Amino acid sequence: MMYKVKPLSRLIIGLGLKINARFTEAMTESARQTISDFMDPSLVIQKSDQIVSEAVGRMAQYEVDSLLVSVGNEVKGIVTYRDILFKVVSKGKDPTKTTLGEIMSTPLITISRDVKIMDAISLMSKNSVRRLVVLDNNLPIGLVSQKMLAGNIARQAIPLPELEMPNKIRCPYCSSIFDDKPALSSHIDDIHIGRGLFEGNMARAQELGSISPPYDSPKTI
Repeated sequence: MMYKVKPLSRLIIGLGLKINARFTEAMTESARQTISDFMDPSLVIQKSDQIVSEAVGRMAQYEVDSLLVSVGNEVKGIVTYRDILFKVVSKGKDPTKTTLGEIMSTPLITISRDVKIMDAISLMSKNSVRRLVVLDNNLPIGLVSQKMLAGNIARQAIPLPELEMPNKIRCPYCSSIFDDKPALSSHIDDIHIGRGLFEGNMARAQELGSISPPYDSPKTI
């Protein structure tokens, strides 16, 4: 299946990242890699009639932030921590009486393991989703997230001389200084990608009347 791809610069700007010409060039090279290099193979599948409180326990047990949901013998949807936050907690629903089937996002948006990162980001943008289920021979083999892809591209593009100080690394977006690349990567994921996405959801929830301003934006789950 072919997907119409937007220019990488537009895709990255859509994620709330500020870029320059050299950074774009480095990121474009990384974006030619396939998603199989970055996907998370940790799939946890739960039945649609499982209650949310039990599902949260499974997430903690397996250290994942999303669950695939099956109806019968077929995977039909996905539930993330954000789904639980906005569809259960913010609406005052009882997690011991609400099932995964009631809050799952469906249909699943899937992608082949050999698709390039640029195409995957484009597909996420087109469908307004943050995660794709990766398929191999029509079977789910992993998950890939918007934050995961953008974070990995950024990490690979960051080792530029002008971004480094003696034993320090500077964030290319806000100029904050960090001791190492993992710390910088976490900062990019949480602040420049995750927080923007989370605040966007909070704004939409506010418009729908689910929450009342003012609110403090918690760390993205």
